[in-house]
Amino acid sequence: MIDFNQQRGYFQPGHGWANRSLALVLRAIAWNFNWRPALRASLIGHHGPLQFTLAWTTEDGSVAQTLRLADGRMQIQGGPDPTADCRWIFRDQQSLKRVFTRPPSEVLLALLRSEMRIEGNLSVASAVNYLLSELLQPWQEPAATSDPYAAAATGQLGRSLRQAQLRTAPADAVAVLADPCLSRFRLQDFPRLETFLQAHFTTRPSLCPERALALTRWHRTHGFEHDRHGQPWIPELRQARAYAAMMQQKQPRLRPRDLLAGTTTAKDVGVVLYPDAHGTLIWGELLTAGQRKLNPYQIDAHDADLLHKQVFPYWLRRNFREWVREHHQQPTGQAIEERFAAYFNWKTVALSHTIPDFPSLLRLGTSGLRQRIQARRPIDTEPPALQAMRITLDAVESYANNLASEVRRQAAACHDLTRKAELQGMAEVCAQVPREPARSLHEALQAMWTLWVALHMENTNAGLSLGRMDQYLQPYFLADWRACDSESEREAYLHHAIELCACFFLRCTDHLPLVPDIGNYLFGGSSSDQAVTLGGIDATGGSAVNDMSYILLKVTELLRLRDPNVNARYHHERNSRGYLKRLCEVNLITCATPSIHGDKNVIAALRSAGYPASEAADWSAVGCVEPTLSGRHMGHTGCLMFNLVAALELTLHDGMHPLMRSRIGRRTGLPQDFEAFYCAFVSQLRGLAEHAITYNNQLAEAHRYLRPTPLLSSLLEGCIESGQDATAGGARFNSSGVACIGLSDIVDSLLVVERLVYGEQRLDLRELRRILDADFAGAEDLLAYIRDQVPKFGSGDPAALAMARRVTHDVHTLFASRRNYRGGPYWAGFWSMSNHVAFGTLSGALPSGRRAGKAFTPGLTPSPAASPNLLDNMLDVAQLPPADLVNNVAFNVKYVPAPEDSPAHSTEQMSAYVQTYCEQGGMQLQLNVVSSEMLRDARAHPDRYRDLLVRISGYNAYFVTLNPDMQQELIERAEFCG
Repeated sequence: MIDFNQQRGYFQPGHGWANRSLALVLRAIAWNFNWRPALRASLIGHHGPLQFTLAWTTEDGSVAQTLRLADGRMQIQGGPDPTADCRWIFRDQQSLKRVFTRPPSEVLLALLRSEMRIEGNLSVASAVNYLLSELLQPWQEPAATSDPYAAAATGQLGRSLRQAQLRTAPADAVAVLADPCLSRFRLQDFPRLETFLQAHFTTRPSLCPERALALTRWHRTHGFEHDRHGQPWIPELRQARAYAAMMQQKQPRLRPRDLLAGTTTAKDVGVVLYPDAHGTLIWGELLTAGQRKLNPYQIDAHDADLLHKQVFPYWLRRNFREWVREHHQQPTGQAIEERFAAYFNWKTVALSHTIPDFPSLLRLGTSGLRQRIQARRPIDTEPPALQAMRITLDAVESYANNLASEVRRQAAACHDLTRKAELQGMAEVCAQVPREPARSLHEALQAMWTLWVALHMENTNAGLSLGRMDQYLQPYFLADWRACDSESEREAYLHHAIELCACFFLRCTDHLPLVPDIGNYLFGGSSSDQAVTLGGIDATGGSAVNDMSYILLKVTELLRLRDPNVNARYHHERNSRGYLKRLCEVNLITCATPSIHGDKNVIAALRSAGYPASEAADWSAVGCVEPTLSGRHMGHTGCLMFNLVAALELTLHDGMHPLMRSRIGRRTGLPQDFEAFYCAFVSQLRGLAEHAITYNNQLAEAHRYLRPTPLLSSLLEGCIESGQDATAGGARFNSSGVACIGLSDIVDSLLVVERLVYGEQRLDLRELRRILDADFAGAEDLLAYIRDQVPKFGSGDPAALAMARRVTHDVHTLFASRRNYRGGPYWAGFWSMSNHVAFGTLSGALPSGRRAGKAFTPGLTPSPAASPNLLDNMLDVAQLPPADLVNNVAFNVKYVPAPEDSPAHSTEQMSAYVQTYCEQGGMQLQLNVVSSEMLRDARAHPDRYRDLLVRISGYNAYFVTLNPDMQQELIERAEFCG
C-alpha cells in the first residue's frame, strides 16, 4: 500500500498550541453531548449506542486528537489512534483551522481543495458531521442558496424562442404517419403535460426514506451476514427475500391526472436512499441539505431522525466501500480513489449502466419469465440464483396488484366522469401487466414503468437505461392504430399516444440520484441518466427509424427534459436525410438534445471488440453515450472515470502527485528523449490503471456478496441459462467500461513537450516543471508561444492527429488487456460526464497552456484554441479509429445560428455538419445550440432560465443547477457560428 504519510510525523503525538486548542474545542463538544439530554440522545440509536472512533491529525503530527463514541458517551483522548475507524488528516494547522470554521456540511469540500484527506470509513466522517450540525444548528444562519425551485417563473424563454416547422415525407420504416415530424402539435395541445412540467420545475426534491427503512427493518429482523437461526445467508436469497418485503411495503401511489400508475418513491419528486451503497454519505447533511447552495433537498425532521437513529447506524460498515476496506485492508487502489484526483469508481454507488430485456417482458410478462426459469430447472433443484429470480418476479407482481387495487379505489371515489373512465382503464391495464403480455401501447408503457420502479428498488438509480424504446413500442402502436376506424379516431389516438409517451418521460423525472454536496462539484447537474435510444438500423441491416421514433422525438421536443437522456442513432447509408434533419431540428429547439451517434461507426467499434454482427446492430446507449448490447450485456459501461492527466503529472514529477503530495507512481526519472518520455507516461498510466482495475474488481466482489441483482438478472440473457446472477458473470456478454478524461489536454501537452523540450530545446524538463508549478507566472511569453505556435488536436495538423491516434490506441490496448471480476474485458471510451471539471480543479498547470485548476476539455473535444474552423475539429475527431473507442466518445460542439438564419437554414446547416462527421468516421456528436452570451445572462439571472438545457459531456443538465466552475466551462467552450 502507498504510504501517504511518508517522511511526515503523522504517528507522533500532537504538540503545541494548535493541538491544545483542538483538544479544548473537542472536549467542549464532548461535554455538550454527554451532559445535554437532547444531544446525548443523538449518540444512541434505536438499537443501541453509536460506536466508532475518529482521529484528527496534521501531516506533520503537530496536531493529534481522537474522538471515541462508546456506550452512549463521547470521549476525547490526546494523540492519534492508528486503529481509528476514520482519520481526518490536514495539510497543516491553517487548513485545520479553516475547515473547523466552515459548516460541517461543507467539510468534504476541503477534499477538493487538498486541505485535508480522509482515510478510513467515510460513513463515520459523515456521522460526525451530523453530530456537529446538531450541536451548531441553533447558532447557524441559513446559507444563501441558489434554489431554482423557489422561483415563481419556470423559465419559458426557451419554449417561446423556437417551434417545430419541419415537415418530411414518410421514409425508412415509417408505416402510418403521413407527417412524421408531427409539426402540428404544440405543448398547448396537452394541458395535462403543461401542468406536469410546471410541477417538475417548481417541486423541490425530497429525501425519501421509504426503501431505506423497509430494507433496514427486514435485515434487523432476519439478519444480514447470518439468518435468524445463525446460518450464513446465501446472498442471492437474502437479497430476494429482503426485496420481496420492500415491494410488499411499497406505497402504491398515483400522481393526480397521470396516465401511468406507480412512483419510484413515496414523494412527489424523491431522492432515493440506498444505505447499502452510498446512502450514508448524506448522513452529515440531514439537517442542512435544505440550505446548501446547490440543488437543495427537503427532508422531514421525523425522517431525518429515523435515518440517523435506525437506518444509517446499521449500514455504517455494510456497504461496498467498507466491505472492500475490511476484506482487503484498505488497498492502495481504494486509498488513491478516495483522494478524488486520479479516478472515481462507480461501483461504490451501483452496478448498473446496462439495459434489461424489455422485449421479453412485453412479449412474455413476468409469468412467462417465471416459466422460463422453471423450464430451466425443477423448483426443488433450482440453484439459489434462479430461486431468487423467481422470488423477485413474484414481488413485482405483488406490487402491480397493489397498484391495480389503488387505481380501482381512486376510480370508485372519483366524481369526474372523464377521469373516472381513465382510472377504470388504468386499473385494467395494471391488472394485465406486467404479469401477462402487453397488448396495447398503454399496457406496454405501464409494464415498462412498473418494471422500472421495481428495478430501482433493487439497484441504485445511476445509469440504468431504457434502450430502444421505439423498437419495443412500434408493434403496439401499430396494433392500436389499425384498430381505429376513422381518420378522426386515428388523430385522437395519435394525440393519446404522444401524451402516454410524455407521461412516461415525465414519470422518469419523479426520482433523482442521491448527490451529497461534494457531488455537486464532481457530478453537478446530473440526473439518473436514463438513456433512451432511437433510430439506426435493425439486426438485418435495414433502417429501424419508425413511427415511434418520430413520436418519441416529438415528446423530446415538447418536454425539453434533462432526463431521460435521448440518444439518436443515425446510419448515414441506411437512414433518410429527412430523419437527420428532424434530429437536428429537435436539437435546435431544445438547445441540447438528442445526442447523435454515427451508427455505422459505433457498430464497427463493437464488431472490432468481437461482438456478433446482429447483436452489434442492436446496440443501445447507456447512461451518457456508451454502447451496450440491449438485454444481453452486463456492461457496466461507466464503472470507472479515469483521469489521464494524473498520469502526465506523475511523469513530470517522477511518480509524485503534486496534489496528493505522495509518490503514487513509478520512478521514471528525467527521460532523455521524447520516446523515453512517452514510454514513461504510458508506464504511469499502466500503474494507475492497475490500481483502479484492482479496486474495481474488489468492489465487484463486494457487489456479489452484498447486493446481487436477481430481478435484473432475470432480464439479462444468459443469467437464467447459466443459473447465475449478473454480479457473478451470468449474463451472455460481460465487460466493464472506462471513461478516459482529458484526452485533448494530454495530446496537446505531449505535443508541447515533444517540440519545446526535445525538439527546439527551449527549456528542459526541470525548468518546465518549475514553470508549471508556478502556473506560468513570469512565463507569459512561453504561454503565448504555446497558444499560437504549437499545433493542437482539432487543428487539422497531421502530427497532432497522429499523437491523438497514438494515445487512444495505447489507452485502449492497456485496458482491453485486463479482465474484470465477471471475466470480461475493459473497454476504453473518451467521455467525461462532468469529471473534466472536477479533475481539472484537482490538477496543476499543464504543458498545453491550461492553467492550474481550470477544467479539462470535455470528452475528447478539442480545446477552444485548436481552430476557429468547426470542420477541423470534426475531421480530427472523426479520424480516430473506432476500434480504439469501443466505449464511445463525447464530442461537444457549441453551435450558434447567426441572427439572420431561419430555423430551416440552421437545421439544414446542422444536418450537413453531422452528415459529414458521420461519413468521415465520427461516432458521437452533441450540440449545444446556445450562445455564451445567453449562458452569461442565465448565470446572472437564473430565475429567467429555469429550463435552459445544456449538454455537459454525455448527459443533459439545467444550466442553473450547475456549480460555477461547470457554468464557466460551458461559457468558455469554442463557439461556432452559423
